[in-house]
Amino acid sequence: MDSDPRKTFDFRFSIPQPPTGPLVQLSAAEAEKILLKRLEGQGAEPTDALWQLARFYSHCKDHEKALGYLRELLARLPDLESKANCVLAMGQTMERVQDYPAAVRYYREALAMEPARTATWYFINNNLGFSLNTLTQFVEGEKYCRKAIEVDPNRPNAHKNLGIALAGQGNYHAAAQCFVRATQANAADPRSLRLLEVLLHDHPDLEFEFKEAAESCQKAVEAVGKKVEELKPVVYRGWRKHLILLRTRLRSFGQQLAKVCSRL
Repeated sequence: MDSDPRKTFDFRFSIPQPPTGPLVQLSAAEAEKILLKRLEGQGAEPTDALWQLARFYSHCKDHEKALGYLRELLARLPDLESKANCVLAMGQTMERVQDYPAAVRYYREALAMEPARTATWYFINNNLGFSLNTLTQFVEGEKYCRKAIEVDPNRPNAHKNLGIALAGQGNYHAAAQCFVRATQANAADPRSLRLLEVLLHDHPDLEFEFKEAAESCQKAVEAVGKKVEELKPVVYRGWRKHLILLRTRLRSFGQQLAKVCSRL
């Protein structure tokens, strides 16, 4: 890595945009009830509702229900591109319950479908590399992380996971470079900075060369972290939440009534 003191470090960051409209805090039971009702209402075209339920159960780490809805969805999807994205979601579901051998199997299945969409292809390779790293299969993990970077070098995940693979093989200098690149790609994600700090603590011989880079990464992460806090949306709870949900139900009922009347 270039240790020239005149070197400048460029950083990018990406903050997800909150959904439009007022946001309410739902319990898992409330969210499940709404999503199941939405599935009932979609009738013969349940694709969106199946996706939402699968994501919900995946985040709740109820992998059996998540996989059940994903399998139902898989049978309905018309093309390999969509099916590959669905199998990718199956792998992500198994990651969340830390069943990495199962995640690897799903990612390899999705890989064999050879999807053309950049994001799908990227995350299949990246997540496969991550899961192999977790199983300490660092040499093979490195291969898929590099493939993901070839697909899209502007995303941070594969740089971070490549750093983990290289560190697992004892190539600490190259690993530190990867953690810096990952932080530069998205300073809103502090994980790579934390990995860099641990690496430099454990290998003080690298500290001199990476001191400036680590300090720049720290400043960027702190600056973006303040920006994220400023942009956090208001989330309604208590009686305000129930008032908003009631308005939503009334609006939905009005739309359904209008559809019925238009058919008369």
